[in-house]
Amino acid sequence: MQCCFLLLILLLLPLLPTVFTYSRDNCTISLDSPLGTGSWIQSPSGEFAFGFYPLESNESANQFLLAVWFNKTKDLTIVWFANGNEPAPPGSVLKKNINSEFVLNDHQGKELWRAPSNGSKSSCVSILDNGNLVILDQNNNSVCDVGINLCLCVN
Repeated sequence: MQCCFLLLILLLLPLLPTVFTYSRDNCTISLDSPLGTGSWIQSPSGEFAFGFYPLESNESANQFLLAVWFNKTKDLTIVWFANGNEPAPPGSVLKKNINSEFVLNDHQGKELWRAPSNGSKSSCVSILDNGNLVILDQNNNSVCDVGINLCLCVN
C-alpha cells in the first residue's frame, strides 16, 4: 500500500509547479493607469468581479469597498474586501505608487489601503475564475493571493 501511495506522489510531483505558476497572460490589469470608483473587472468566466463595490446603507451612501464578489448571482455577494475599516469615497483610485505597490487612495491622495508586498515590485493584478485575486511581481510570482479559496499575502 505504501508503495502505491509513494508511486502516486512521484507521478503527481511534476504537476505541482504548474499549480502555482503564473504568466503575463494571467494579468487582468496592470494599473499603469488607475482603476477608479465605479470601475470593476471580471474573471475570465465572469463568475467573479474585482473593483469598487458600492455600499448601500444610509451611513455609507456614495462609498465603496475595494472587493472581490460573486458576479453571476442575483444578490451580489462579497468574497473579500480590502478597506472595510475605511470605505472609499467617490473619486478614489487603485494605482501603483512610486515603489510599485498597489495602493488605494481617496480623491485627496490619502492612503486608505496598501496591498501587502514582500519587497518586490508589483506588476499586475489578476482576478481568477476561482475567485482569488492575485498580485504578481515583475517576475510573475505571486506577491499576494486572497479570495474565496486562499488568503496568503507575504509581508
